[in-house]
Amino acid sequence: MRICPELAATSDAPPVKIGFWKRQFRQTTTGPQLVFDLIFGVVGPILCFVFDPIVFQGGLAGPPFLPDYQGVVYLFSGVEIILLCLWLASGKGNEVSNALIGGALLNGGLFCLTIAILLFPLSLIGLAVGIGLFGFTPFFTGIVYLRNGWRALQSDADESSRLTWAGAVCGFLLVAAIPIVLSLQVRSVVSKSVDEIIRADPVRAPYAAQQLAVLRFFASADVDRIVWAYASETDDNRKQFLKSCYREITGKDIDRRLFILND
Repeated sequence: MRICPELAATSDAPPVKIGFWKRQFRQTTTGPQLVFDLIFGVVGPILCFVFDPIVFQGGLAGPPFLPDYQGVVYLFSGVEIILLCLWLASGKGNEVSNALIGGALLNGGLFCLTIAILLFPLSLIGLAVGIGLFGFTPFFTGIVYLRNGWRALQSDADESSRLTWAGAVCGFLLVAAIPIVLSLQVRSVVSKSVDEIIRADPVRAPYAAQQLAVLRFFASADVDRIVWAYASETDDNRKQFLKSCYREITGKDIDRRLFILND
C-alpha cells in the first residue's frame, strides 16, 4: 500500500512545542494547573491572612504595615476566592456570566500583582526569618486570577461582542466597589463599638465587645485604639475593664499587644 508523500511528511513531523506562558493561558485546563490554582488562588491567600505577621495584623516587627486597608482587602479577597471557586467548579456559562467573572478575576489578578510589588522589599526581608514564601504568594495568586479571568473572557471568543466587553468592565468595577462599600459599613460599626468600649458604657460596652469579636478580622486598626486607651488610662478599674474587653474580642492579652505596638 502506497502512502501519500504529503501524509508521510506530516506524520513524521515533530510535534510543535508550545511555550510555557502560552500553555498557562490556553483554554484547556490541565490537572497540575487546577491543583496550582486551588493552592495559590484559594488556600494560599487564606493562610497568608491567618498567619500574617507584618502587613495587616503585625506582631513580628511592630505595628502592621497597612492596618487601615485590612477590611477592604479581606472582603475583596473573599469575593475573588468565591468567584474563582465558582468558575473552577462550573466552568463555561453564558456570555454575560463569563464576561462578569472574567472581568472580576482580571481585577483580582492585577490587584494581587500590585500588592506583591508593594510588599516585595518586605518579602525579601521575610526570607531571612523563614516567612518569605508567604510574601511571594501574591505573585502566584495574581497569575492564577489573570489566567482564569482570561479563560473566562476567551471562552466566548467566537461570539465576541460589545456585550462581552461591557460585562467584563462591569465585573471589573463591581468586584472593587462591593468590598469598598461593605468595608465602609463594617468600619462604621466597628468604630462606634470601639467608642462605646473606650467610654466604658456599662450598657452598650458588653454588646459592643461581642460585635467586635465577630468583626475583629476586619478591624485590627480600630481595635488597637482600645490598646492605646488602656495605655493612657490611670484608673485601675477602667484599665481592668478595657483589658477584659480586649481579651473577649481578640482572645489575647492587651499588654502583649501594647508591647508589640511600642516595639
